[in-house]
Amino acid sequence: MEKLHQTETAKLSIVSRHGNTIVSTEPLHELEHADNVAARLPSVLQTTLELDEMLNLFDKEIRQVVPYDSFHYQHQGVQCDVSTGSSKAHSCNYRLEMNTVWLGELTLTRRKKFSDKDTQVIEDLLCKLIYPLRNCLLYRQSQAAALEDKLTGLNNRGAFDASLKREIGIAQRQRTPMSLIVLDIDHFKAVNDNYGHSSGDKALQALAKAITNTMRTSDIAFRFGGEEFTLILSNTDVEAARLVAERIRVAVSQLTCNDGKRTFGFTISLGISQFKHGENCAELFDRADKALYQAKKQGRNQTVCADNLMSKDN
Repeated sequence: MEKLHQTETAKLSIVSRHGNTIVSTEPLHELEHADNVAARLPSVLQTTLELDEMLNLFDKEIRQVVPYDSFHYQHQGVQCDVSTGSSKAHSCNYRLEMNTVWLGELTLTRRKKFSDKDTQVIEDLLCKLIYPLRNCLLYRQSQAAALEDKLTGLNNRGAFDASLKREIGIAQRQRTPMSLIVLDIDHFKAVNDNYGHSSGDKALQALAKAITNTMRTSDIAFRFGGEEFTLILSNTDVEAARLVAERIRVAVSQLTCNDGKRTFGFTISLGISQFKHGENCAELFDRADKALYQAKKQGRNQTVCADNLMSKDN
């Protein structure tokens, strides 16, 4: 059973130039009959499983019946925040839930107060939204699960490939800096050999936690494969990326893991490359990976930048 909770969160108050308070009595302008929209709404909403796209379709349809100034849907669990228009004084807020499953929160606002007729029409149309919304949320959750590394909880290789392509495109169009960090655990085979593979898993999990606790909120971390991890740093040049890398390296060097019997630590080596306009994903990654190899060659537990590596080669 759908649960819809609506509250009027503000009262309309318009102050004229003469200081008199007046209330708008402008009649509701129904561009289309609600029954027509309600009849076609399920088929319209079922044309896509993309959550943002479906919400935009819903917004487009219901504003033909009940005019409003802003539409805002939020679901923190799936990191969805869709807004159109600018917020006004009067709002209707709906907390959407079906069989104890949270489906998000929807808020509509406008300059004048929503009438009882308005809210009844909106709630009737929201009932048509519930099942398409649930399906889109399930689809979004399944997509997120497919792009997550199960051991560490970080994004996986598939997510990295898509994200790097997207961030390179943004950096190319906006002519902004973007950097890539590639890192892995030093002597990881020795950790597995000496302490067992379950301890190796603990080391990977500890590293992932150290990365997420140390990196900036704008950075994106991935488990690339095995003991190798990557970070995409948008709007970041190589010097700023070095600071991030060094904070992570120092934090990891201070970690201790325990397999139940013994305590051990480990270090990491890191390579950095800054995006050069015109290069592709493979070229950017290859330069960072070569810098990582150089860090290993120079003694491990250090950070090497690809630009510095090139200057040495020259």
